[in-house]
Amino acid sequence: MKFGFNKLIVLMLLCAIGISGCSKANQHASKVQSKVSTSKAASSSSHTRVASSVPNATSKVDSAQREIQTAEKKCVTSASGKTSIYVYNLKSQQPVIMHNRSQRSASVIKLFIMVEAFHQIKAGRLSLNQDVEISKADRVGGTGELAHQNVSQLTVQQLLTLMIRNSDNSATNVLIDRLGGLSTVNGEIRRLGCSDTYLQRKMLDYQALKNGKDNLTSVKDVGSLLVKLYQHSVLGAPYDSEMLQLMTNNANQSKLPALINQKATVYNKTGEFPDYGVQNDAAIVKRGNQAFVAVVLSQNGSENKQISAMQQLGQTLYNINFSEK
Repeated sequence: MKFGFNKLIVLMLLCAIGISGCSKANQHASKVQSKVSTSKAASSSSHTRVASSVPNATSKVDSAQREIQTAEKKCVTSASGKTSIYVYNLKSQQPVIMHNRSQRSASVIKLFIMVEAFHQIKAGRLSLNQDVEISKADRVGGTGELAHQNVSQLTVQQLLTLMIRNSDNSATNVLIDRLGGLSTVNGEIRRLGCSDTYLQRKMLDYQALKNGKDNLTSVKDVGSLLVKLYQHSVLGAPYDSEMLQLMTNNANQSKLPALINQKATVYNKTGEFPDYGVQNDAAIVKRGNQAFVAVVLSQNGSENKQISAMQQLGQTLYNINFSEK
């Protein structure tokens, strides 16, 4: 009996220890569960705060997009004729496009000729300081000064500068020949992924025009090229930077940039062909670390109305994209 009583005492003590251990384990588990629940609650709260901030950012973007759409509609109405517009904010990365279609490019096509020239420079088939013969057949009228200069050759750099800065038609024709002709430039255009752009004639080739061949492009093709150029994803450094530098020297600032604040840097290329009521402009407008791309192609319209509409659009887009609020 004495032995049985002692055994009973031992069993009771073991049970007490077990119950105490389970209690402590349960308390520990409860604490762990409490921490997990608190962590989940904090995480949920954090996600709630992030989620609540996203609609505000989205709301601002949507508001800006609506303002841009309104400005585009006003420009299309005011410009008269057949007008299409592309606007792309490099920060929001959301294009606003109205009436994208293939239209007369006029001198805006020279952007694609410039890209092909630098493509060949990058490939080592051409150099900026290389001399190019100026043939009599390439001297044409219209914009530019080369047709009236008594020179027999110029460097590729000089020809590119004349083509972009002064929209020189003669310099453009010389470059087209040196690059390998229309088909070579069109090959570059296809490489860029542009489906609405075609170089079908040299500058002021009226016979080609009579045969129904004109140079065409669309606001989306030009706008996409300018976006890539700004992002240095056309040919990469240093070639894209050199092309942008050429565009900062454009002598014609009478359209999209005309009413823009002087604090901005403008890279643009215009095009005009009064015989067909064509007024075009393609621009990158940069201020600080922000920028937007705007392209307007307008044909069969009134020059004064077209230019005035582009000026107002440029000013409005500047205010929308670089608003201090």
